[in-house]
Amino acid sequence: MSRIELAGLDGSNPLGFLASLGLVRVTPGARLAFCNDGTFQAFLDGFQGTSDDLVNRVTADATAAADQAAVWRFSYMKPATKKTEAKSVQDLKPPPDDFKRFLNLSLDRWLEGNDEAAAYAAAYATDFAVDGKGNTKPTAFHFTAANQTFLGIVESIRASLTEEWVRTSLFDGHGERPGSNLRWDPNAERNWALMSNNPNDEGTSVNAPLEWLAFRALPLLATFPRGPNTITTTCVFGRSADMAFTWPLWSVPASLSTIRSILLVDWARDRKERKWRSVFAICTSEIRRSNQGFGNFGPSAITT
Repeated sequence: MSRIELAGLDGSNPLGFLASLGLVRVTPGARLAFCNDGTFQAFLDGFQGTSDDLVNRVTADATAAADQAAVWRFSYMKPATKKTEAKSVQDLKPPPDDFKRFLNLSLDRWLEGNDEAAAYAAAYATDFAVDGKGNTKPTAFHFTAANQTFLGIVESIRASLTEEWVRTSLFDGHGERPGSNLRWDPNAERNWALMSNNPNDEGTSVNAPLEWLAFRALPLLATFPRGPNTITTTCVFGRSADMAFTWPLWSVPASLSTIRSILLVDWARDRKERKWRSVFAICTSEIRRSNQGFGNFGPSAITT
């Protein structure tokens, strides 16, 4: 049991931070912290194993999630239109009744002792708020739109993981390869106005191990209704075009239960409290949305 440094997990990057949270969720007993040396690199303490064991644990987690009965899976039937046939959709914007059925199933699983089912359901959406089309309003971390489906991309990411890729992403960094992503890395933003070429002419890339781990962090980031058309997602502040993801970085290793509490505190308000609790930086990343509905994190701003 020793400290394992994770060069590929930059806590000041929203994807790196989310992946760090997910890593703690899939490694019971481990504690997470970040380097207060300007690198913001994540590290684990208390993990009962080597770096190779950690790679095997992440790979095995993704492999086990191939089960079609996995609690994170959700799909619904999208009715036929004049241009398309009815089809099954793996997304988080279903008609409210479809999502309520998923919530009820998750509640049944929770009563049977499966806490993760309810945690994912609470992270995805609520049974109350709807968008302008009358569909369920999803978590603020839902950045897909048009023909892309959130959980469909999650599945493609999960299925692509290999042990070698996990090792590269965690310990070497720069694990990007061609593929679809959840748009959680600021470097994934493809705004034509900010690029010299049409982004549609270039393929997208994905750091699949980090994106999978980031998805595994969602149960720590529940959503809550704030009226018939509004929800709040943990660590996300503001509304509409003024939304931002704000998160703390801490230097003393924290357990999963402690991290749950850390994420519920507004650390930006009290610098003295941050110092007492080993929180050495606050990171904020603007949530940008295009006219087509796609989202992206902007580059993070760091306050120490």
